[in-house]
Amino acid sequence: MHRGTRPNQNRSDSVQIEPGSSLRKPEPLRSKTAGEGLKNAQPVNRHQQAVPQEPKTANRMNRRAIKKASFSMSRRISGSYIQMVIDAFLSCLVLMLLIFILYHCVILVMDVQHIVEDLSTTQTLNDSVYDIIVQKDTEIALFDKSGEMLINSFGKWYMPNERLPIWFFRRDNAIFIMLKTWISRTDAIYTINIFRDITPILLELAVLLGFTVFLGLLTLLTIYFRGRSITKNVLYPIQEVTKMTKEIKAQNLNLRLNVTNAKDELKELIITFNSMMDRIEDAYNKQNQFVSDASHELRTPISVVQGYARMLERWGKEDPDVLHESIEAIRNEAENMKELVDKLLFIARNDKDTLILNKEKFSLSEMMEELVKETRMVNEQHTIEASIEQGLNTYADRNRIKQAMRIFIDNAQKYTEPGKTIEVNLKREENRAVLSVTDSGCGITKEDLNNVFDRFFRADESRDRNKGGHGLGLSIAKIIVLRHGGKINVKSKVGEGSVFSIILEADPEAVEG
Repeated sequence: MHRGTRPNQNRSDSVQIEPGSSLRKPEPLRSKTAGEGLKNAQPVNRHQQAVPQEPKTANRMNRRAIKKASFSMSRRISGSYIQMVIDAFLSCLVLMLLIFILYHCVILVMDVQHIVEDLSTTQTLNDSVYDIIVQKDTEIALFDKSGEMLINSFGKWYMPNERLPIWFFRRDNAIFIMLKTWISRTDAIYTINIFRDITPILLELAVLLGFTVFLGLLTLLTIYFRGRSITKNVLYPIQEVTKMTKEIKAQNLNLRLNVTNAKDELKELIITFNSMMDRIEDAYNKQNQFVSDASHELRTPISVVQGYARMLERWGKEDPDVLHESIEAIRNEAENMKELVDKLLFIARNDKDTLILNKEKFSLSEMMEELVKETRMVNEQHTIEASIEQGLNTYADRNRIKQAMRIFIDNAQKYTEPGKTIEVNLKREENRAVLSVTDSGCGITKEDLNNVFDRFFRADESRDRNKGGHGLGLSIAKIIVLRHGGKINVKSKVGEGSVFSIILEADPEAVEG
């Protein structure tokens, strides 16, 4: 238990850790723009020298690659927009042409029907034909049943097949459509060819098509340039992600994308990317801190071994006391390094998710009594008081739970003055078992309380080193408890002591019994 040095603080503070929770308060998601991040980013790794910058040629190649990819994506998206507009435009154009042609065909057919009705009922056929030619701007060729031409106002024409009911002719600068039909009168049946000048209609159609094509081209150009602008805005966050991923190095892991102007899916993408960068930065910092602290912890025993090795080299052969002292010190430091390496391997297995728990149903009451008995045998400097409720079982790894409680007791022994009391308790709260160790040491300050379960944490480096240990015990206890789905809790009051607790699920049968 790592203690602070504020005897005037009387308020009791506590921290509880549950599965999936974090000791530290979560920091708000940073939203630096990429440009600000590149200008203001500081090296995250404070334990190593800055990593050399990439060559300028590589940066230029990255920028060219980003621009090329951006242009390609923009072109493809704009092309997709234009293709959709062209498809829609052509569909509308074809539909418009069909409606236009259908409208004039209906008008033409209705006119022909009126002409046929008039000629079928009129008494003077020739006069009626000439009236129609004059009034309706229509040319007519009339034939009798034998095929002899009776009236022809159109002039000469040629038909490749006389049976065709419709044909087109050109006369001077005009285009005519011919419709062939029959007139049934009381005196005879006549064949009539009606010629209608469709040049004005074709001119209207040409003007309409030209205007439509002009509007279509104008729309396409507008969509192209507007689409490029929209595409640029849409792709900007993706370009920034690409740019940032190419420029991320060890010393600028704190870069984040700006989520202010992003919307919908892109905003979700940016938040996800920033969250990923938070996790990467946190993992990188923890790894660097872990390596640095482990190296620092190993430096002391290695220095001791080297010092005694030099003593042996100088005086060990001649002085038995120096020889004995050196061998004993080297043996102790070797044990110390072995203990540290074992702890580091335990933490590494947990980080890699390869830590195996051998769970079984066992009696917590018996385990706690065994632990108290062992502690009393090796510790005669403190009074060990125990309050153990009987009949409490659980399903867990017995050795690991005992290891976690042993860590609490060892810490209590280190920071409790000789002659004072250490309490070891086991009680039931509803369907949970609460295992706790209470010491009467100097307590932990509020500032240090949130960090006591961190790896290699010491509130007072020099003071804790004199008491031994590596600052990994409580971190290992936390790993064990959380691996079992339990909770680990610490309460402390400066000047009075601390209470470390483990909360586990009790076996249902034991609770009912």
